[in-house]
Amino acid sequence: MKKLLLGGCLLLAGVSTVMAQDKALREFRNKYRGKAEVVSVRLGSFPLRIAGFVMSFSNDKDVKTLRPILKDVRKIKVHTIENWRERNVSSEDVATLMHKLQDRDHFETLMEVRDKGTLVHILNKGKDDELGNVVMLIQEEGEFVMVNLRTSLKIADVNRLINQFASN
Repeated sequence: MKKLLLGGCLLLAGVSTVMAQDKALREFRNKYRGKAEVVSVRLGSFPLRIAGFVMSFSNDKDVKTLRPILKDVRKIKVHTIENWRERNVSSEDVATLMHKLQDRDHFETLMEVRDKGTLVHILNKGKDDELGNVVMLIQEEGEFVMVNLRTSLKIADVNRLINQFASN
């Protein structure tokens, strides 16, 4: 009985930390519902495995490079908020979301990139050299995209992928 209670408590603790991260993104998405066009797409591991299988038939060099990485991605959620009635996602709201993810959900900023009016924030919550949970916030003129990845990718896998694409 003790093992059952301990297992239930550990499961509940694990689920609550994942739900907290989703809660911050869900709150942000819901704030813009009705004010902008909001679209959410979720892919679990089964559709990703089917995509990997379909990719195995391709002769494209980039596809063959990407395919082994895809097996370590367990879940993808993409939320887009598009400009509607001339309202943009404010920088203050994005800063608040990042603050919540960093302070409350213990994410670390991996990088920030600015390029021709586009701002990309990449945050990570993982152990040691594993990426774990990755959140990408992409802010453009008239559109905002949140990508939430749950992975078992290692930093070495990502470095290998970057080097492969850089050599092409």
